[in-house]
Amino acid sequence: MTEPSDATWVNRLKDLTGGESREKPEEFVHDLYAAAQNELDAQRAQAEFEREE
Repeated sequence: MTEPSDATWVNRLKDLTGGESREKPEEFVHDLYAAAQNELDAQRAQAEFEREE
């Protein structure tokens, strides 16, 4: 998975919330990406474990 363009997602989030601050939307986008990447890593690890058994 490639990292999403911060500007694209931050701007979309700002549009939804009507906020002017970039700090919180940027944190949200970063956390969302990190959580999605961690979930994919866990799924891959589980699939690899199951293949080895």
